[in-house]
Amino acid sequence: MVGGDAGAMSHEQTRSPLVIGHRGAPGYAVEHTERSYRIAMECGVDLIEPDLVPTADGYLLCRHENELSRTTNVKKVAALRDRRTTKMIDGRPHTGWFSEDLTLEELGSLRARERHPILRSHNTRWTDESLLTLDDTIALLAAHNRERGTRVGLCLELKSARHFAETGAPLDDLLLDTLRRCAAYLPDVPIQVEADDDSVLRSLAARTDLPTVQLVCSSAELMRLGGLEQISTYAAALAVHKNMVVRPATSRSPRRESRLVERAHGAGLAVYAWTLRSENRYLPPSLRTGMDDEIGFADPEYRALLDAGIDAVFSDHPDTAVACRDRWVSRRAAGAGARPQRALAV
Repeated sequence: MVGGDAGAMSHEQTRSPLVIGHRGAPGYAVEHTERSYRIAMECGVDLIEPDLVPTADGYLLCRHENELSRTTNVKKVAALRDRRTTKMIDGRPHTGWFSEDLTLEELGSLRARERHPILRSHNTRWTDESLLTLDDTIALLAAHNRERGTRVGLCLELKSARHFAETGAPLDDLLLDTLRRCAAYLPDVPIQVEADDDSVLRSLAARTDLPTVQLVCSSAELMRLGGLEQISTYAAALAVHKNMVVRPATSRSPRRESRLVERAHGAGLAVYAWTLRSENRYLPPSLRTGMDDEIGFADPEYRALLDAGIDAVFSDHPDTAVACRDRWVSRRAAGAGARPQRALAV
């Protein structure tokens, strides 16, 4: 079986909640680039979350979606002009250039671009970054960990897994092929696998000892998957929208904490909350301090989630996340009485 030591779920030992660099550190550099991943590691994250889509020649590319025009310069590459097409992806039409239609050699001509050029205009200065494969990313983390004596791992999100399985590019097979190629690095890089499609996670749970993380967006989706007990038969953790754990206060209602974390822990599942960002646009109104693109007061949002018992948090600004987590842990050690976490070992 292909796997690693990131899989031990400890219900006996209280662990510090994990900080996951969401696409690296996109608050400071273009997402899914070497620069972004390196910044996240320098910030002290426990895990980095690359999103994965396939290439035409069977590699996994670190991109949030397989359509490339929003986050690369593909529109300006003359040699690829005739590759523009329209596809149905997850039930919706998308027009553009798709990773699964391009080989690694062709993708080598592309450069990453900032997804939010107005909100994160400071990232638009980076125009030289090549696209990364999962092979590249594993090698990058292994080198960092060996040099620094750290254990930064990967939480790999398989995007549109059902679609790619139906079109002949099953992501679980491509992932296992990658891990075999990268076997020499794996002792240094703990790996977890995340997806919103339960079928790909069930497949991996049956074929590997990799920890799997079920991504859900709503309570309705949680019910569609059969509930927490059912999810716990193939997943070690549940990744949920932050509002499913703590709903922020509004002018009409006070802040409310759900019992989701308590219930998930009772079913044997760790709980990861996504995605925290420090710009005012993404913060609850009470924490905003200026214009949309300015940094607001993010600390209380982290504290509320940590107090609710979450085991990990995804963040675009991992330095803020690490600082908030470390302060929270210090207060707990001093007797603040916060609830124990059940994070996966890394």
